[in-house]
Amino acid sequence: MKQILFPAVLFFGFLGAALVGIAQDHTVVPTLRVPTLVPAAAPQAPADALLTTSSIAQIAENGELRAGVLFNDPPYSELSLQGDLRGFDVDVLRLVAETWDVDLKLVQVTRQNAIDRLEIGDVHLVASALVHYRELGDQVEFTQTYLTGGQALMVRANSAYASPLSLVDRKIGFVLGTRAETALGHWEARLEVALDKAHYFTLDKAMAALSRGDVEAIIAEEQDLLQVSHEFSDEFRILEEPVLVEPHALAVKRQDASLRNLLNRSIQYLIDGGQLEVLLREYFPGRDFHDEIAYIWENLGDRPNPGQFPTEISYPASYAIPRMLQSGILRVGGSIDDARPNGQRERHLVRLNRDLVAEIARRWGVSVEWVAGEPGTEFSLLRNGELDLVVGVVPDWRWADKVDYAAPYLLHGDRLMVPANSRISGFNDLRGQWIGIMIDDETARDRAQAWADSINASAQFYQTRPAEAALNILEFDNADAIYADSLALISHLEASPNSLKLTDRWYSRSYHAFAVRQNDPDFRLLVEFTVQELIIDGTLRRLSAPLLGSEESLAHFVVPGAPSFAGINLTGA
Repeated sequence: MKQILFPAVLFFGFLGAALVGIAQDHTVVPTLRVPTLVPAAAPQAPADALLTTSSIAQIAENGELRAGVLFNDPPYSELSLQGDLRGFDVDVLRLVAETWDVDLKLVQVTRQNAIDRLEIGDVHLVASALVHYRELGDQVEFTQTYLTGGQALMVRANSAYASPLSLVDRKIGFVLGTRAETALGHWEARLEVALDKAHYFTLDKAMAALSRGDVEAIIAEEQDLLQVSHEFSDEFRILEEPVLVEPHALAVKRQDASLRNLLNRSIQYLIDGGQLEVLLREYFPGRDFHDEIAYIWENLGDRPNPGQFPTEISYPASYAIPRMLQSGILRVGGSIDDARPNGQRERHLVRLNRDLVAEIARRWGVSVEWVAGEPGTEFSLLRNGELDLVVGVVPDWRWADKVDYAAPYLLHGDRLMVPANSRISGFNDLRGQWIGIMIDDETARDRAQAWADSINASAQFYQTRPAEAALNILEFDNADAIYADSLALISHLEASPNSLKLTDRWYSRSYHAFAVRQNDPDFRLLVEFTVQELIIDGTLRRLSAPLLGSEESLAHFVVPGAPSFAGINLTGA
């Protein structure tokens, strides 16, 4: 990885010069920590040949998961004065190893050598040493996000600054060689401005400059700002809106789809079982992480283990990007989920899918060819190379060894619909009240009852025909609220926008996404980054508005990086 080497003038107690990597380096915060020196290892060049075997084979054979982590990166991973490794990522990895019934070996890496050690097989995955940035996509593959952090701005407590944009024309301090410097670069590129910046060698020096008034703000990871300012909370404050949101995920070798899938399923298993939320509350008290960790595919199943995933790595016969750019045609198929038929809903879904694909193709500079096929054959056509993309897919573990899922673009799920003037905000306000459920939704009553039972609330249920749901709460007074999937409530909210509303709480979440050919990472990233640009510029919100698309709830899927990939401008400008 590209590095900046500073003169040997920075000494921490007893050892030489400091080497600081630009994109993934962490802010240096003086603390009493055990030195964590890594002996130089003789470099080994990775093999030129493609991988033939997933790292899962070695994990299963040796009964050991080797994970690369930093030893000085609190609260994610650090070596304590007692010689124990602790931290959020450390505990997540321990839960993963326990789920697989294997031993966990934590291997010290640095931000400079983490990817090299992954490539040569010293470790099976890398955790805290890497944060998910787009530019790393050509070196490693990342799992789904299980935590988001952020590069934030800290200002003097008595200043008037309320948002990052209010500081665009003010001097901002940062620590050289850290991700804060990278964040400022991304921010400048997005705003198309040159910021007034001042660099420092440590965060405490930057904070001193802020205190003196030499700069109006300093930027660093929020956790570091909290740590360095905890004794001066009355003098400084951190702006609520971050400059850059940073997704935390696990990195594996590129095109090791089996290990990536095993880790994704394990992360979702920990989410579903509540273990991940327990760790989040322990290490990040006071933060609400529900939205960003709620991504669970259908048919998650029982406890995952390495034996459930293939060890032989398969590759597609051809790759989508070169074929698409050469022909100028994007071949698309897809079917609409019609588990609960609703004519208006289905029309909205078809319109969203077609408009979304058309916008993506426009930004890529290609034409769309809709490939017709028998319902249920889309994945077979995709695997055979007759399709590049399938739209309208609900990610499902039953197909995870056949296709890759990319870029969720629509969120729907169970909501409560109530009169617009109602004070009902959730099941706690429905004690002893009547809850309407759709007569064609066989499991709605059980789902609603489970939520009522979770707060020991009595619930009474009224079955309504879908077409009469609004009438039963607005005119007939048969129900105080309707509990249903948000897509089933669209027509009622459109017909009576001033009389009906949804409460804020999501009681379940289901996503529509794209499917692409498995182990074609460049095309998958092209799709994902393009959808992320649609989220950033508001296009997805506009397109999904008729489907109550909660585009804001998809913001945690955005990976920071340049708005271009594979030579394609993803903004469509």
